[in-house]
Amino acid sequence: MARADSLNVDLQGMADVEAQLAMASLPQKLKLRLLNRVSQRIRTQWRKRVREQHDMNGEAFTPRKKKRKGQKAKMLGGLAAGISVTRLNDKGAELGWGSSKAAMIANVHNSGISQRRTAAQMRNQTRNKPTQATKEQAKRLRRLGFKVRLPSTSKRKKVRWMKPGVAWITDNLKYDQAGLLIKILSDEAAGPSSWEINLPKREFFGVASDQEVMELISYLLPQILNSPR
Repeated sequence: MARADSLNVDLQGMADVEAQLAMASLPQKLKLRLLNRVSQRIRTQWRKRVREQHDMNGEAFTPRKKKRKGQKAKMLGGLAAGISVTRLNDKGAELGWGSSKAAMIANVHNSGISQRRTAAQMRNQTRNKPTQATKEQAKRLRRLGFKVRLPSTSKRKKVRWMKPGVAWITDNLKYDQAGLLIKILSDEAAGPSSWEINLPKREFFGVASDQEVMELISYLLPQILNSPR
């Protein structure tokens, strides 16, 4: 059964009464070996879903709305790599993520989420923003025709303007200043104060039915019984 706090799957709890009795009669060493092998098989299935980008029902993952530069085409690879056996003892086995943060992220992707975020919340998440203007900001300012006033060198004090280079902008403008100038020069309307963030469900971990676990136990139990002790 899936636990809400750790998002791990309790494999022994999914076995029927007959299988649980069979496991109970096993020596502890063989019981642990059986539970571990079942866990490894299910982990392989979960990772295979991610490799194939399919959910538990065989449906393709909902694609990203927009792919960032340098972002891998396939999704959830990091989470799949982190799946492991988080508990293995004579009471049962659990498969999931050792880190509560990773488990939380996996749950969000697996179940999908819809939440309203405010501009203030997003600003708080970007506290590590650069101090100086970035190269991307500088290039955009140049495309928008940004110019700076040069000091007058003539007696008539004729005003002179210069289109600064990328290096000058990144050295002399702050990140927030560049952002404000971009808004003014491009005549951008004020952005929304809040918006809805929707992350589609990509159900890659979990057991489709207890029967799936039962079939694995039925398949592996004879191998365990006949294996060298």
